[in-house]
Amino acid sequence: MSVPSPEVEASYAYCRRVARRAAGNFYRGMRLTPEPKRSALFAVYAWMRAADDTVDNPPESGPETVPGAACRLDAFAEATDRAIDPAAALPDGELWPAVRDTVTRYAIPREYLGEMLAGQRGDLGGVAMKDFGELYTYCYRVASVVGLTCVKVWGDDGDPSVAKLAEYRGVALQLTNVLRDVAEDARRGRVYLPADELTRFGLPPEALRGDADEQAFVRLMRFQLERARSYYEMSATLERHLMPDCRATSWAIMRTYRVLLERIAERPARVLGGRVSLPLTRKLAVVAGAVAKRNF
Repeated sequence: MSVPSPEVEASYAYCRRVARRAAGNFYRGMRLTPEPKRSALFAVYAWMRAADDTVDNPPESGPETVPGAACRLDAFAEATDRAIDPAAALPDGELWPAVRDTVTRYAIPREYLGEMLAGQRGDLGGVAMKDFGELYTYCYRVASVVGLTCVKVWGDDGDPSVAKLAEYRGVALQLTNVLRDVAEDARRGRVYLPADELTRFGLPPEALRGDADEQAFVRLMRFQLERARSYYEMSATLERHLMPDCRATSWAIMRTYRVLLERIAERPARVLGGRVSLPLTRKLAVVAGAVAKRNF
């Protein structure tokens, strides 16, 4: 494997700073991956962060519009295409040399990046999911494809089940995010819980903004919690197929979110009042457990 140029090294350093500043739960897990794969994860995260900021952070010059955000996302997609084309000139910006190097070194398919951008596009304007099929597609685009990308970096044993295991793991993580952020998202006009399931439990979408009937909401949440748990269980053997030196990262990220899910389950209605999080001591305990764990 060739040694990165100074320009690429500087770009990786930039991506590492972005991840340290913004990656939250993922940063401690990513640090468990050995170099050079660790820097590749930082580059993937920094690219995802830039795409997300393209959609969610409007320019200071005026109010945000959906067409304006869509245009910015189109421009970002075009820049990505140039960045991963070895024959094209790199776009301006510190991000792109590391992105090109990572995509090339680890043979990350362009379709993975395209799916992630499609997930970002799905967040433009209001969001309403008709049924779980639509929610599953969203989870696949914004989380499962991230997992598939990480597996390309980590390496695996070639077992044909790996792709499906990574897909299920991404769904589990994103369902956890959906349940954690249900009220915050609803107040922004984004209702990810399926409309047919809200109807089944007697809750209108606007009730998720924070004034839902608590008993009905708890019944809905218990149903959603069991679904999320099932996807954690279906992906439980993923780490066995990853390269040994990268298993701890995958396990730490999974375990952090699984513990978060169970914290939500302790008092499901608490998510209506704000985002549920884990104390730093719990997060550090998960990382310590990942370091100590040897058999997955």
